[in-house]
Amino acid sequence: MPREKILIGWTTVNSATAANKLAAGLVAARLAACVQVDGPVASHYIWKSKPERTREWRIWVKFSAKQAKAVETWLKKNHPYSTPQWLAVEAATVAEPYRKWILKNTHKARSAKKK
Repeated sequence: MPREKILIGWTTVNSATAANKLAAGLVAARLAACVQVDGPVASHYIWKSKPERTREWRIWVKFSAKQAKAVETWLKKNHPYSTPQWLAVEAATVAEPYRKWILKNTHKARSAKKK
C-alpha cells in the first residue's frame, strides 16, 4: 500500500489575530497537525485592476493529502478574504516520525468523516 502523502499549504491574512484564529481552528478541527504563523510580510499584488501593497501574515499548514478537500472547504468558510490565497504542494521529503505524527494528529477528523 502506498504511503499517504503529506501536503504543505499556505494562505495569508491581514492581521496576526486572524492568522492565529485560522491556525487554532484548523488544529482544533484536526484538519492540520501543525500550523505556523509568520509575518508580517509585504504582499504586492493586483486587486480590481489596481496595484496593491499590504502587510499580511502567512499561515503554513501541514496536513494529510486525504484532508486536502476538507482543509480547503474549511478555509473557504472561515477565511476573512473573499478570494483567499490557497496553495498546497506535496512534501517531497518527510521524516518518517514526523509523517506518522501528522497522520496521527489528523486521524480523528478522517475517522469522523467516514461515519
